Amino acid sequence: MRALIAPDRDWPYQAERIASGAWKAGEQLADRLGVPVGATLNHEVLECLDPGGRSALIVCTWWRGRRRPHASHVAEVEVMHLDETQAHALGLTVDSPAYRLVRTRLDDASRPVETADLILPMDRWTIRL
Repeated sequence: MRALIAPDRDWPYQAERIASGAWKAGEQLADRLGVPVGATLNHEVLECLDPGGRSALIVCTWWRGRRRPHASHVAEVEVMHLDETQAHALGLTVDSPAYRLVRTRLDDASRPVETADLILPMDRWTIRL
């Protein structure tokens, strides 16, 4: 069991990009990033592996324009059930419980520069505050 204690740190082990490209902002992403609905965003999905090569978590990230440095972040945690794509990537069954940590990185003026969903299977993770 791993403990997530710093949701803003880069993953220290191997990570594989499993998807990337342009994405249109829906209401939720537009609100998280402070952009208009329909704005074109960049999107990347990483499968993060533990030291033994087992899938540990999925990170789905969205940002507008070039990636920019951030000064701080905010995060919220909720419980979700894995969909078919997520379950397949993590080697679990559909509807397995997982944490969804919504992390938004902010610039010096507290404006959002990037937002991400970290999908953490409950059988592999605990959240330590």
